[in-house]
Amino acid sequence: MMEVSIPEWLFTVWDYIWYGMEHLFTGYDHLLFLLGLVIIRLKWREYLNIITSFTVGHSITLALAALEIVKINGAIIEPLIALSIVFVAVENMLRKQHKWRWLITAFFGLIHGFGFAGVLEGRFSGNIALPLLSFNIGIELGQLTIFLVLLPIIHKIGQTRWNVQTVYGISSLIGLFGIYWFLERVQL
Repeated sequence: MMEVSIPEWLFTVWDYIWYGMEHLFTGYDHLLFLLGLVIIRLKWREYLNIITSFTVGHSITLALAALEIVKINGAIIEPLIALSIVFVAVENMLRKQHKWRWLITAFFGLIHGFGFAGVLEGRFSGNIALPLLSFNIGIELGQLTIFLVLLPIIHKIGQTRWNVQTVYGISSLIGLFGIYWFLERVQL
């Protein structure tokens, strides 16, 4: 019988994809940020633009931080992540049009990328391209999974006559969590 050997790099890819997904699924601040971004009723193309711009933003800073080209202290980044959650929640309640949300999301993606990079500190040795790419793929798969779970819920909310009140209520809760995390992170 012929023995099949699995290349070591495949284990690295799988480990970092899983680690990226796990980080997203256990990062409640990132989950609430994502919920805040998509809870409002938009067209498919607008959702795609928002998710893509966030991906591009956080991929850039994740790579810059992992390659140690740019380094920003977590004591600065973590409160900014919390404020991005508050901003999106308030925007959900105050704005009627969200055509520029993709641009704002790209900016916040830059901030969140530094947050993602913080969990990778000290994990790389040698070539970091494959682990970095794999971790980022894991983050994206996690985001896509969350979005696909939320989409039917968002669609249902959009069909109800309580749509505005529901979005206001959920956004208020998201904003309160963001404020709590901001205060908690500033005190550290």
